[in-house]
Amino acid sequence: MILYNVSLIIEDSSHDDLLTWLKAKLQKTNHQVSFLKMLDSPHEGSTYCIQLNAENPEMLEAFQTELLADLQQHIALQHRDKAFIFDSKMEYLTF
Repeated sequence: MILYNVSLIIEDSSHDDLLTWLKAKLQKTNHQVSFLKMLDSPHEGSTYCIQLNAENPEMLEAFQTELLADLQQHIALQHRDKAFIFDSKMEYLTF
């Protein structure tokens, strides 16, 4: 199982517009995701995380194609220099 995390840092001036767009986009996805707000972010503005538990690499790739590409494009066109995203993949380990 792979935990895929997309972190999104939004400046206050773009916050409401981008968050409205993102919530609408997440409601339309066929993937089961968690949407979280970081409470103690060290960054200015607001920080959010979108998380997906992917059972296989194909599921992860489909999600990246469906959401991440659109999010990157939307930010580049509408919120340039006002929002920053980065993603990470993590593997669950047992102990």
